[in-house]
Amino acid sequence: MRLRQGIAAGMLLATCLVVPSVPASATPAPATAPAAGKKCNTRTINWYTRYGKEVYVGTNLHSDWFEGPGRITYSRTATSESNSAWTGDLGVSVSAVIAEIQSKYSKTVGKSYSVSQNWSYTAEVKAGQVRRLQQLKQSWMVQVVRWRYTTSNCKKTKEISKKTATFPVKNRDYMWILVGQNS
Repeated sequence: MRLRQGIAAGMLLATCLVVPSVPASATPAPATAPAAGKKCNTRTINWYTRYGKEVYVGTNLHSDWFEGPGRITYSRTATSESNSAWTGDLGVSVSAVIAEIQSKYSKTVGKSYSVSQNWSYTAEVKAGQVRRLQQLKQSWMVQVVRWRYTTSNCKKTKEISKKTATFPVKNRDYMWILVGQNS
């Protein structure tokens, strides 16, 4: 477990991701095309995951707001909960995506993850700042891409949809950050 300080004014990390951006141009080709001479069904919807990467997502645990200067502390026995998240319909079963993450990225993830224990963290808050400690959980983020062949000779494809999904990693990798109050 790690303590990292970061100031993110106005951030409510319960749904926030801490992650670098991914260039849109980094688009790998879909699944391998069938052998030469084989016909492809242009109506079949295929899917795969791409851009798998580690992110940290806010859990349900955070301290009360504290006005500096001074030391802010979160110390209590509680259950930390982290859940998977995505917007819209993935177009694929969540269980299939979880299995793909396990296979492709060797990450053990789930729809949710919780740990009950005594949590104790402290950080310094500077004068004139209002901050709170927020717990983050290691998670794995992927883009779920649905696609189909557009020609029966298997030479062209088209992406139908792409959705980003995040799943908590089943481990005890957490960190705490300082976040600013929404003013």
